[in-house]
Amino acid sequence: MASFGPIAPHYDVLMSSVPYEMWVGYTRLLFAQHGAEPDTLLDVCCGTGTAADMFDEAGYEVAGFDLSEPMIGEARRKAKKTKRQIDYTVADAAELDLGRQFDAAYSFFDSLNYITDPKRLEMAIRQIGKHIKPDGLFVFDINTAYAFEQDMFTQEDLRQASKIRYKWVSEYDPETKIIRVQMKFWKGREVLEEVHVQRAHTVEEISTMLALAGFPEIHLYDSYTLDPPNRRSDRIHFAARKSQS
Repeated sequence: MASFGPIAPHYDVLMSSVPYEMWVGYTRLLFAQHGAEPDTLLDVCCGTGTAADMFDEAGYEVAGFDLSEPMIGEARRKAKKTKRQIDYTVADAAELDLGRQFDAAYSFFDSLNYITDPKRLEMAIRQIGKHIKPDGLFVFDINTAYAFEQDMFTQEDLRQASKIRYKWVSEYDPETKIIRVQMKFWKGREVLEEVHVQRAHTVEEISTMLALAGFPEIHLYDSYTLDPPNRRSDRIHFAARKSQS
């Protein structure tokens, strides 16, 4: 069962309680923290485009891509409805070729954890880097092994009043660093199922990949703060600056 397929038409309802404004604000804070004033942004693994909508509304020129065709379909539908000029593309990050560069790039919601093959992740970071102008920033977050070990992805909402009810059961293998989350959703009489698979890439692994992709300056944060990560950080934000040449 594919990720972000059957759930795509209902994704925005499922995520209605997520504070997207805070995520966008925090990303803009990290831009400011590192002296970046981008005009053009690349939304990496953009999903249904909610964050891209907010950046567009704030005055940025935004383009987004995602591997999931159903999710991009939703993003395009929303952009058409609101008449936003956001260019959305179905693309694999490891093979990305949009033919242009951006002042900065960002990625939300542990999207890079979904690239479970380290070699493919290294390719993805390299390709994303090619789309960022010299001295530009790449801001993104990852789930940590601590988050998987604490079983944070086994959760449910089975209240009858919920627009979408769900039950998620996760299994984490500390040797492979892979977590599999069996997801079941109920939308009225409709039953949807997906399996989401992530890998807990280490800070050292990702930092090495960034350096090889031309990002010599890397800053780490305990997510939503300006503090450094700690051993109980379940999510870490990276702010990586591309070299000037």
